[in-house]
Amino acid sequence: MKKLLLAFVLGGLPALASAQTFDVPAQYTLSKPDDFAKYEPQVINTINWLEATPANQDLSRRKQAQRFLVEWASGSPNVSIGLQPYVGELAGKQSDLLVAFMAGWTRYSLQHPDVKDALTLNAEGVQSMLKVYALGGLPTNKPLEKVRDLAAAGELNTWLKSNISTK
Repeated sequence: MKKLLLAFVLGGLPALASAQTFDVPAQYTLSKPDDFAKYEPQVINTINWLEATPANQDLSRRKQAQRFLVEWASGSPNVSIGLQPYVGELAGKQSDLLVAFMAGWTRYSLQHPDVKDALTLNAEGVQSMLKVYALGGLPTNKPLEKVRDLAAAGELNTWLKSNISTK
């Protein structure tokens, strides 16, 4: 039992250490394509931190991280996020969830630059929303809980297909 506990604690320390040492890029410049490319590793780190930190913790750093991510994603020549009406319905007034969707889409786009499939990218965005919601710190969100249950039943892609507009 002690070995199992020790393995669990030691296995979690790298994640805990990276969460504590995460710094939002400061005084960044996003004006030309090269600027966006050089920040891609920081964007991934920012997304990972946002997904690992409950929405009601470290609020100042969270706002800075979200601002950096949204500014980067809004101007990036390599990432184009498609926001469908269902995303707003799932996020409601919870901007953390909207940013989480953008985060999941962005990370997948950076890690798989050749993938442009709307279903895959939307699924990554929704999965990120679900991760952030599961951490706690947000009000109850019934629409997202329904989608969480669909995802747990393996029906997320079916649900997404019926909610993604191809216009």
